[in-house]
Amino acid sequence: MKYLFLILSFLLSNQLLAQPEYLAKTNEAVDGHQDRIDGYDGLADGIVSLASDLQTHEATQLYLQTVNRIQQNINQNPNYTDLEKKKRLQDLIQILEKIDRENYFLYTTFSQNFNLILKIQEILEQKRIKSILKSDILTTLNIIPFFNDKEYAEEVLKMAAQTYPSEVLKKFGEFASQPYANGVLELLCKTAPAHVNYYLGTANPVHVAMNNATGQPTIERVMETYRKVGSTSKAFVLLEDINNYKLTASEADKITRDKDSLFKYLLKLRINQDILGGYSVDDELTYLATQKVREVNQLHEERDEIRFKLCDTSHMTAYELYTMMVYGEDEVYTSSFLGLFNRMMQRMKEKSSYEFLYNMGRNKYRTFIKMCAAYNVLPEFLSKMSIWERRSLFNSFIGGLDKELNPLEQAVAVADTYGSLKDDTTKNIFETALKKEYQNVRWTSVEAQKLYGLLLELLHINSESESLKEDLDGLVSIATENLFKKGEHVQQHFFFDDEDGWASYASFVGTFQRPGWQILDKGHYVIIQSTAGKKVKIYANKAKDEYDGQDDLAALFKETKRYPDAVIHRGHSYYANITIETITPNADLVILGSCGGYNNISKVLDYAPSAQIISSKQVGTMYVNNELIFTICEYIRTGKDLNWEVLWPEVKRKIGSNSVVQERFDDYLPPHKNMGAILIRNYRKSL
Repeated sequence: MKYLFLILSFLLSNQLLAQPEYLAKTNEAVDGHQDRIDGYDGLADGIVSLASDLQTHEATQLYLQTVNRIQQNINQNPNYTDLEKKKRLQDLIQILEKIDRENYFLYTTFSQNFNLILKIQEILEQKRIKSILKSDILTTLNIIPFFNDKEYAEEVLKMAAQTYPSEVLKKFGEFASQPYANGVLELLCKTAPAHVNYYLGTANPVHVAMNNATGQPTIERVMETYRKVGSTSKAFVLLEDINNYKLTASEADKITRDKDSLFKYLLKLRINQDILGGYSVDDELTYLATQKVREVNQLHEERDEIRFKLCDTSHMTAYELYTMMVYGEDEVYTSSFLGLFNRMMQRMKEKSSYEFLYNMGRNKYRTFIKMCAAYNVLPEFLSKMSIWERRSLFNSFIGGLDKELNPLEQAVAVADTYGSLKDDTTKNIFETALKKEYQNVRWTSVEAQKLYGLLLELLHINSESESLKEDLDGLVSIATENLFKKGEHVQQHFFFDDEDGWASYASFVGTFQRPGWQILDKGHYVIIQSTAGKKVKIYANKAKDEYDGQDDLAALFKETKRYPDAVIHRGHSYYANITIETITPNADLVILGSCGGYNNISKVLDYAPSAQIISSKQVGTMYVNNELIFTICEYIRTGKDLNWEVLWPEVKRKIGSNSVVQERFDDYLPPHKNMGAILIRNYRKSL
């Protein structure tokens, strides 16, 4: 029926007079998949029914109407031959085949793909479509077949190769036959040779292309290194010095076998920004620095001479301490950072901290400035600079965001820094630099103008636009009726099997041993449910049953098709992806109660674009999480709107006078003040 309507529309528009049988059958296959998805709710009626009216409308719009438009655009494209139309329709079918009875309700996961395909088809201005594709690289890489033959494909894929090389390598086969493929592969070898190395030694498109490539010097050097040390060696992370003949492949392999030697070597190597393998170097430094930061964190109750022993007995230089902080950002505790910062300042040999950053090659300096502002030590760091140096620092800190590989990430760092500034002098320098940069880009780049304009509005330096004001107003609260689907509110809490997880879980369950709640033990997990007021169910895996509990709950939600309205992460940041990847469009609220949870907001928005997000900029703690979560649950149980302007001060009062816990709570951001989430959402919307 749907296909006949499509054919009729083609005939009426004089775009299609006849189709070869093979093309007609491919169109019928697309229709068949749509009919299959339409029937998953038990009724093939042109409506995909889900948990709420809004979700039903959005899913129906996506699976039926948006896919119709994509299909129609393919069939009506005058630049495609019939065989090319068939190929594009088959690419569409491959996406539709991934949608089944078990995941069709996760429509926001698929909506990003379909909506981006539609933009590729219908936006004719190349500059604009390139900006859109670059603003969401991970989604872009899901739909490579729909643009791999476009003029801008090489530019977009090369940008992706520098930001998400692992993902581009996974998708290499989807553009391996294009004339620019070897150029992208050469850039992958320049950017992430250690990641390319994973693909060597087995039959796959990357290895085949590497073997056959000619005239690509970095590919040849990587293959030469592979033949000498094999695919299990970490020597590829030192490709810069192998290529410059400072090291042989064997010498590089030997250095990488000792973690401390490798850390010191990579630090010196990374002072130069333009090096071969920069991404792989950063990846390895993050791993090594995080290991060191965790060692300091684990001793947080010990005296400083014990806690910072690894920094003191090994006489870590100011450069090494700086590297620990910026590369261990996601894990560093406040007290750990301050201890490292103080030692760095004491061991800094330069008279000017501006000179120190220069000698560090300004590596990750935006991250460092943001962290200093967040931990209230920026004035101390800036005090070792002249006024001219401060202005110069902020001009470069704020300037050129649109030219960065990940402009949104850098813009969030700028917004965070401004939000943490306390003294008016620094604020004035910052504001002047931001206004100046906005004027510089205003007539040269639409994307840069949007990014800087949004920053000025978000930081209340310029008046807010109507769209931003509407978004901010909408984030102040969640109406109680939106928190209940079919008369029930459902939450899932994720706990993990380590000492912190055991303590967090025990204290969490204890929090609900109060009137109005009961706790049901279900083996690997518990259900905490309301006994008075509105119907609330909280599912939480037992920390010591991390895997079984989370698997049992996944199976339960899958069977009942009732997915959580709120998702709460209660583990370290390195577990965050486990939680985030379970989030469905059903989630109205996501709480990232972990250290550095703030750095995962863009991933949350990928899975649940309309979710409100609470996260900690620094250290998540059970003392804050328990009080915050219980207060939220009580609001929901008693039928109150989640008004963050009312609820937030209430939680602060309940936490009490403990200065450490109060300090931790101040690092938590309610949805309407979560600048990163607001910036990302509104920038993507503006494109």
